[in-house]
Amino acid sequence: MTKHQITGVVEEDQKRPDQQPDWLERLRGNFDAEVHLPADISREFLSAALLWAVDNKVDFGLFHEASEIIIAHFGGDEIYLPSRWSDKRWHIGLEDKEPFDPSD
Repeated sequence: MTKHQITGVVEEDQKRPDQQPDWLERLRGNFDAEVHLPADISREFLSAALLWAVDNKVDFGLFHEASEIIIAHFGGDEIYLPSRWSDKRWHIGLEDKEPFDPSD
């Protein structure tokens, strides 16, 4: 996984409380894809999804906004991340190719 060091003066990046600072937006912009999960997703599911991604060496960033938890990642890693299937539920991986069932 890639380590990023963030430096900068906080006062330069002040924004409204509902906006992310510029440096955080730049960091998030380094990724080319995102998964937007509802903020009320179960912590057990989120933990299982993140551990599965780590085990599969997915480079990702985790961001939190008012109503969403965002997993930013690079294209091609979708098979290791949560996605919403046709049953309207969140699963880890692509539909019909779920590699891991966190309820086991």
